Amino acid sequence: MHTFLRLRRRTGGLRIGVLVAALAVAACAPAVRPPAFVPRDEVPVAGLPTSQAGWPQPEWWKRYDDAQLDRIVDLAMRGSPNMEQAEARYRAALRAVDASKAELNPQVRGLLNGGHGYNDVSLQGQAPGAAGNAQGFQLNPGKSGSNSGAAGALATWDLDLWGKQKAAVEAAVGQARAAEAERASAATSLQYNVVNTYFDWQAQQARLAVARHASDSSSQYCELVELRVHGGLDDPTTLDQADAQLAQTRQNVAQLEGAASLDLVQLAALAGVSPKDLGNLTPSPLPTPDTRLPDDARLGLLARRPDIAAARWQIEASSKNIDQARKAYYPDVSLMALGAFLRTYPDLGSGTRTDLTLGNIGASVQLPIFSGGRLRAQFENAQAQLDSAVAQYDGAVVQAAGDIAQGVATLQMLDNQRVQVDRQYDASAAQKAKAADRRSKGLIDDRTWLNADMQLDQQRDARLQLTSQMLSANLSLIHALGGGYHADDLPDLPATAAGKDSPR
Repeated sequence: MHTFLRLRRRTGGLRIGVLVAALAVAACAPAVRPPAFVPRDEVPVAGLPTSQAGWPQPEWWKRYDDAQLDRIVDLAMRGSPNMEQAEARYRAALRAVDASKAELNPQVRGLLNGGHGYNDVSLQGQAPGAAGNAQGFQLNPGKSGSNSGAAGALATWDLDLWGKQKAAVEAAVGQARAAEAERASAATSLQYNVVNTYFDWQAQQARLAVARHASDSSSQYCELVELRVHGGLDDPTTLDQADAQLAQTRQNVAQLEGAASLDLVQLAALAGVSPKDLGNLTPSPLPTPDTRLPDDARLGLLARRPDIAAARWQIEASSKNIDQARKAYYPDVSLMALGAFLRTYPDLGSGTRTDLTLGNIGASVQLPIFSGGRLRAQFENAQAQLDSAVAQYDGAVVQAAGDIAQGVATLQMLDNQRVQVDRQYDASAAQKAKAADRRSKGLIDDRTWLNADMQLDQQRDARLQLTSQMLSANLSLIHALGGGYHADDLPDLPATAAGKDSPR
């Protein structure tokens, strides 16, 4: 009776000791420290004109009403290697969420074991104190065999009393949502690059038509000068000048043809196909660029840029990693159940056997009493990752503001240049019209009219280049405004204040 009481007292003391150790270890968990950076809640787009233009639509390129462009974008979205990589990363992040959720469920592991034993025993020795040959003896019981088999099952269930595994699940969900936003970022970048390259090809085709016309005019001019030089009417140096001018126009044609070919190669690379798979593309007039900016670009951009959304989810995932690292200081409590059955035939052929059945169920508590600094290092690493995520988020916000400001400023600059380019074009067109009138009256020869025509071609090319630059800047602004992306369920930013770090 006294032994039983002593046992109960010892057991009770052990329980109290375990509880005290658990509380002591939990008390060592570090306090929550806010990030070293304050996340921005507004994009600093200041001093820029706004209007009611609205945000880009998800399929914004369809507003150009170009079936050829729509087909190329669809082809790129299906076969782009960049999209395949982004999709693979997103699927991997989803599987990581499933793996984290599975850790919350009970698990059962089975054991099945069988074996055969073989014995051949021979024992030799000497009997102490015996005389003569009686000192030695030998025992040889003979050969024997035995069979044994065991089957068992171990069931465990981590109760996750402190929510450590739930924090891991939430961190995995944050990473998956970040991968989803990164996939959208890859899609918007691909769409922008495809459309921009396509319209650059269209611009090269329009400029090629002008350059070929200018080359033909230069060839006619050169023939006229050659006739006059051979007739002794002009100085031979004028023929050299005409030849140089013809060579320059032909060089322009060759450069534009090469640039157009490079655009086709780039389009094929973006789509992940060969250039012949693009089909025969038909030139068409360039669309009119739009220089307007949405009126709520400053605040709405946070949900319109996929890179900002991805950075926001990275903050969410990193904050949950901190929760998981803190809760690693708390004891793990699990339920365990063990069932096993063992059967042994110790002597084959004798008909004897031994059966053993085991069963056990109870709770298991694991305490991180001494970790050699591992838990502290894990927490500090999680905190550093959160600081980095916040810094990357702030960088994405500032970069977005810079992209928009640069795009709008570029459009304004090009729009101001367009006024002067149009005036130069109008002056060259008027000069050509006057030359044509004087030519029809026989007051001038074809050289003057061809000169006026080539001057007008130069102004046509300048207008096309400016329109192409404005269109490219417009497409860049559409991309800077999110390219049609919109996130409705971004996580809240952690409430922090600068310079209020709690002690580590």
